[in-house]
Amino acid sequence: MKKNRVHTDLITNFYGKVSGGELPEVFLMTFPIALIQKTIFTHAESFLKEKFDLLNSEVDVLASLFTHGKILSPTQLYDLTIFSSGGMTKVLKKLESKGFIYRKEDENDKRCMLVCLTQSGEDIVLNSLGEISKECSKYFEAFSEEERVLFSSLLKKVLLNINSVK
Repeated sequence: MKKNRVHTDLITNFYGKVSGGELPEVFLMTFPIALIQKTIFTHAESFLKEKFDLLNSEVDVLASLFTHGKILSPTQLYDLTIFSSGGMTKVLKKLESKGFIYRKEDENDKRCMLVCLTQSGEDIVLNSLGEISKECSKYFEAFSEEERVLFSSLLKKVLLNINSVK
């Protein structure tokens, strides 16, 4: 209960500072996104660890493999996730030891070892994403169906604009 009060005070103070001109108006969009991301990430991290013995980074790699054809090069995985090469190597070794991925030689480039999703990797990513989506959907219960569609559309627009601004 105390933690929620701290967040409520933080939010109230923040909006007061922006409306008072002490902070730029752009923070009305960036701060809420950052706070939402932090809250959901932290919740997902503890939920996934407790229920599936997985880290967010491991689910990120598995989900990237699942959504992009189940076989990717390490470079493609770097581009789809936010890891350093050393971090990626560590995650891949852990996933391989759990039997969720395997490595095979790239027929087009013998120097490259492709990362492949196993059936158990596919099963765990579908199960974990399904469970975490149910768990985190409560954060958006305040929205009507129309507001959820609009919010999703606006977030997509921001993401596409970020890519064009780079």
